Amino acid sequence: MKIAFIAPYEDLARLVNSVSVEMGIKVDVFPGVFKGGAGTAKELEKQNYDIVISRGATYYNISSEVNIPVINCDITSFDILYALYEAVKFSKKIGLIIHQQNSFNVKLISDVFGIDLLYMNSYKNIEESKLMIEKAYNKGYEVIIGGISTKSYAEHLGLKGILIKTSPETVRQVIKNAVEVITLSRKQMIQAERLNQILNFSYEGIIVTDSEGIVTFFNPAAEKIMRIKANDIIGNKADKFIPTTGLIEVVKTGEAQFSAVQKVKNNTIITNRIPIKIKGTVQGAVATFQDISKIQDYEIKIRSEIYKKGLLAKYTLENYIGSSNKIKTLISKAKMYAKSDSTVLITGESGTGKEILAQGIHNASLRKDYPFVAVNCSAIPENLLESELFGYDEGAFTGAKKGGKMGKFELAHKGTIFLDEIGSMPMNLQSGLLRVLQERQVWRVGSNKVIQIDVRIIAATNNDLFRAVEKGNFRSDLYYRLNVLKLDTIPLRERKDDIEILFDYFLNSFCSEDVNINQTLKNELKKYYWPGNVRELENFVERIVLLHKYIPPKEIFKDFIEDINNANVNMIEDNDSLIIKRGTLNEMEQDIITKLYSECNENSTQLSERLNISRTTLWKKLKKIKEK
Repeated sequence: MKIAFIAPYEDLARLVNSVSVEMGIKVDVFPGVFKGGAGTAKELEKQNYDIVISRGATYYNISSEVNIPVINCDITSFDILYALYEAVKFSKKIGLIIHQQNSFNVKLISDVFGIDLLYMNSYKNIEESKLMIEKAYNKGYEVIIGGISTKSYAEHLGLKGILIKTSPETVRQVIKNAVEVITLSRKQMIQAERLNQILNFSYEGIIVTDSEGIVTFFNPAAEKIMRIKANDIIGNKADKFIPTTGLIEVVKTGEAQFSAVQKVKNNTIITNRIPIKIKGTVQGAVATFQDISKIQDYEIKIRSEIYKKGLLAKYTLENYIGSSNKIKTLISKAKMYAKSDSTVLITGESGTGKEILAQGIHNASLRKDYPFVAVNCSAIPENLLESELFGYDEGAFTGAKKGGKMGKFELAHKGTIFLDEIGSMPMNLQSGLLRVLQERQVWRVGSNKVIQIDVRIIAATNNDLFRAVEKGNFRSDLYYRLNVLKLDTIPLRERKDDIEILFDYFLNSFCSEDVNINQTLKNELKKYYWPGNVRELENFVERIVLLHKYIPPKEIFKDFIEDINNANVNMIEDNDSLIIKRGTLNEMEQDIITKLYSECNENSTQLSERLNISRTTLWKKLKKIKEK
């Protein structure tokens, strides 16, 4: 610690040096007075001294000139008694003139010393002290006791001047006081700095006012959120710059306000306002607040951190393998859909890569950095599907987790939810899904509170949803909500040029070594129907990789075909053939019309031309199928 003592006279300087050495406390002593000591004190402040000690008029000159603590080495009664002891050696008429007011019994002192004592104090400056000295002089007092300037002027008038000297006890005590002040000041500075750092680096905006509603503190976060500079608002009433603030009301009523929504310059913030009470009296108010959009961002980050494992889309549209024109058109359409936020319905047979398309759309969209949540609607038991999709509150049912659970829609907030096999969703849950699509909000099971969500919905089905609507198994309003942007996947049998590309891709994926596959086998693969589509081809390639060292690939393929034949699956030879189930003539005819109707994108005019029958005849046949 750095302690400075500005000593108005040399004897005091020597005394302070002696006492400080005796106490083992370093004190730098600066004797003499320069411009009343203020100039010296300012220089000491620049040199980072912790505290300055002085006495008398010098102390009063210094204390208002610097920002570091200044301690007065006060004149004590003992110091005055020592001076009186010296004064009575010269005269019985003594004037005591000091800067501060000391309480002691003038009559008692006069009687003890047998003197005529004139006591004057509390002068503000040297001019006032001179007037007091002149008054004593005019009254016939011969000795004047006081400080340096008082002693000097008294001697100028021809009087005897006695300097009130500071005793060693007084010096010792004032040095102790200085050490205590520095120690306490440092503790307070550390605490204040900690608090200052907390307030200034808080992500929340913080405003503090006094009892009049005048702003006394405005942190950087508040500047950013409110778009107001601290220098502009501090010292002004809070409502001058923030008309919507409730701080003035809190100061008046003393009532706290929590989670209040407030509009400030096109920003919506949520704020808590609390009165500052000292002994039951409101001395001000403090408000903490955050931009609602930031709170939402934090929520998203928290959700992402907690749930990112397993909720990421690993496929892109580049993972959808194929070079045929149909696939190029499909991918091109998917890329266009990725730019939109509208709901997508992906239709197609099993194994045609509907989820790869869904993940690819997600990863090509602006939501790619947020969750991708896949739900297989047919894989979750009906009695659990509602709570899985929409979540539940604590105590919603027997066995519910403490604190409740977020549903899949909440987990997908800001991201994408993929509802696979949507056609198998029970009718009683379809209305809840419809509400989510319309309102973008969910109700947890057992809750009375709405939760706002922002999700993109992609649904997929291998069923004919339109027929399901006609049969009453699927809500028509939900169907039209889902069928905004439609993607129809291509069966493998309709993209035979891609079979060889896919075969080589899976072969390289499963096996690092070369597998000798001749072109004849690859040509045979193109003749096969592939009812399981790409997934079936992938399984077949895996079988080859595992068995090719022991069984020729051609034999593996024959076994594979026999397995399918045993499962009563037929083969086709070219693209102009169509597979139908065996049955009555009427059943086979209906099967042909249904499949071709789907291929024609449910365009009856196109189908009637393809079958070479009238639209009326086709309409009648379609009506019978729908009524079936």
